[in-house]
Amino acid sequence: MDISFKCPECGQQVKDGLIEMIFDLRDTRVTVGNVPAKVCPNCGQEFVDGYVAENVNRLVDRVTEDVESYAKKVLRPATVSRQIAITV
Repeated sequence: MDISFKCPECGQQVKDGLIEMIFDLRDTRVTVGNVPAKVCPNCGQEFVDGYVAENVNRLVDRVTEDVESYAKKVLRPATVSRQIAITV
């Protein structure tokens, strides 16, 4: 993301940074770390480029499909939730 802009919330210039995105899907929480974004140093607002967001969503979809497929082969109690952490 090489576009420079000001935060619409507070008006400060946003800076390049890395963020963590969390997805809560049914009984699975997926955390994706080191996602490139623009971050406001004043209010903390985070802005992810559409291309990056689309690729992260594809990654999360693929990982959850693989985990669901594996989970069908392995017996586990229904009350146990899963947590998946991905660092890109």
